Amino acid sequence: MSREFCVNHETMRKLVVEDLGMKSYKRKNVHHLNDSIRRKRLERCIKLKARFAPGTEDQILFSDERLFTIEEASNRQNDRILASRSQDIPDSIKYIDGVQKPLSLMVWAGVSADPRTNLIFVPKGMKINSQTYIELVLEPEIASAGEKLFQNHPCTYQQD
Repeated sequence: MSREFCVNHETMRKLVVEDLGMKSYKRKNVHHLNDSIRRKRLERCIKLKARFAPGTEDQILFSDERLFTIEEASNRQNDRILASRSQDIPDSIKYIDGVQKPLSLMVWAGVSADPRTNLIFVPKGMKINSQTYIELVLEPEIASAGEKLFQNHPCTYQQD
């Protein structure tokens, strides 16, 4: 704006911030929802609401898994180092090592109103298919959580 009005940028900043009381905001990315997606979401919400009677919310077990990257995150714009000279900064701080395929760790967890499941750490290099998922996660964890959570009550397992 300062170029557009041929005014010093600091003068324009003071005018906008101090005089007008405005501040700058970044635009946010959101998921695009067209009419078809909105209709599907509404239909599914109505089905879910009808499926669970009031007071049965505590009989739902939600689960999800997440892949965590074990590498230092860096944002060159925001991660700054203050120093008098570039030579004064140790290399261990100045440089961040990066690789194309960083180490990662997959973790699975389940949660409900009362009991939680144990965290399950998927072993490195293990390929997850439906059979492995059932043997590693569902059978031991859902069974133990189900005993605590759903004693003689109908239950629902909601993944993702």
